[in-house]
Amino acid sequence: MSGLFGGGSSAPTQAQKDAEAAQARSAERADAQQQAEMQGAMGRRRLQRSGGLRLLFSPARREGPGDLPKTRKLGGGS
Repeated sequence: MSGLFGGGSSAPTQAQKDAEAAQARSAERADAQQQAEMQGAMGRRRLQRSGGLRLLFSPARREGPGDLPKTRKLGGGS
């Protein structure tokens, strides 16, 4: 009669245990993939940022038009 009134629950079957283990592995794999994607994106941002700074402070940029003699007249005449 205990089956009619919702008696004790039975132990999980092997298929249920396997399904739960597969879900746990899938969740761990998804977390690892998301973390790898975030690290890749951060690395790309870091490269873009440092690349811009390298170009900004490059020696070729320092010896640009700032080294030309200054004139007092506008228009480039002497």
